[in-house]
Amino acid sequence: MRMTKLMIFLTNLSARSLLISTVMLMVGCSQAVTKTDPDGYPKAAPKDYMVIVNRPNRVNLIDLTTNQIVRSCQLPGTAAPGTVVMSPDNRIAYILADHFSNVYGVNIDNCELVFSAFQSYANIRIRSLASIAISPDGKSLYTHQNPVRLLSDHFEVMDTRIAVYNTADGLKAQPVKTYPAPRQVTIMATDKNGTLYLGAPDIYAMNPNTGETRLAIKSRGLETPHFSQRDSLTVWPIGSVSNEFIRMYTTARYQDETQDIDKAKWLWGYERIDLTTGEAESREFGPLEVVLFTGMTRPGDKNQMYAVLTQLKKYDVSRQQELMSVDLEHTYYCLNFSTDGSKIYLAGTFNDIAIYDADTLQKLGNIQLTGGDMSMSTPQIFAREI
Repeated sequence: MRMTKLMIFLTNLSARSLLISTVMLMVGCSQAVTKTDPDGYPKAAPKDYMVIVNRPNRVNLIDLTTNQIVRSCQLPGTAAPGTVVMSPDNRIAYILADHFSNVYGVNIDNCELVFSAFQSYANIRIRSLASIAISPDGKSLYTHQNPVRLLSDHFEVMDTRIAVYNTADGLKAQPVKTYPAPRQVTIMATDKNGTLYLGAPDIYAMNPNTGETRLAIKSRGLETPHFSQRDSLTVWPIGSVSNEFIRMYTTARYQDETQDIDKAKWLWGYERIDLTTGEAESREFGPLEVVLFTGMTRPGDKNQMYAVLTQLKKYDVSRQQELMSVDLEHTYYCLNFSTDGSKIYLAGTFNDIAIYDADTLQKLGNIQLTGGDMSMSTPQIFAREI
């Protein structure tokens, strides 16, 4: 009897030892491969998120793995136009709002308002047309300002300029310096070295430390006997996922020196700056058959170009050939990609975001936003641990 009890005790002890050893081994393995936060808790692996604004004043953080809204923060002003640029660490969303007037910086982790810039002052009214950008170190915010002086019987149009703000100045920040700038700037971006690109009738590159400006890509000013003058519509600073500053243009390629517009071939093209190397290029990528609002190259493969408005289209750039096209349920102003380039997200216009497979253009679903439409808002997508 005593022997039986002893054997049962030893058997249980062995099982417990095995269990404890297994748990310790699992914990040890977990500690070996899992990153931890400052408090010692395991960190989640980076995954894709989107930040986008919708009416009346919502800043939405969306988990693109679950397609669910993680949190919805409130702006202190109206949403439009809702142009968004992200800080380099993807924690602060800088948003042009209040009818192209003011900029707000919102911490997307806790909805705290950490920055604001009210551009107008006294009798000077200032508007920025989707033209905001952040320096690669996150310390400076740039806006392109279109100032007008309000007088008793007329308005005085003033010179346009670039305003530089210190993001550390917090709420009600004032420009620390300004530089003369070209007119009609509608989008901006910075490359890894800090050069600020301005999308105007032509594309310019500015040194934001000195204000020195050079021509990066000749666009409307380009004169060639083989092509008509380029025309470009762009108020969406997309392209960060593909690390590019990009905008589309339309042009006609003449058949001969007579420049007969009735015989010309109409084409879509893009003007692009590689934000890693600073390399500039412009080229035609496909036939002009329908109106499109935004387009960008696929992450990892700049020979694949996608564009959207009433259709979603995919192009082979080198062959200037449309590969695929699908009709959409309604217009979408803006497209963007998952960070691996496998999915396309269509946004703007209404209050739903459509998801498509980048290879097949098969629709995968929709993300419904609470509240009103997105209008002109820019969807920014990034990978991060949250």
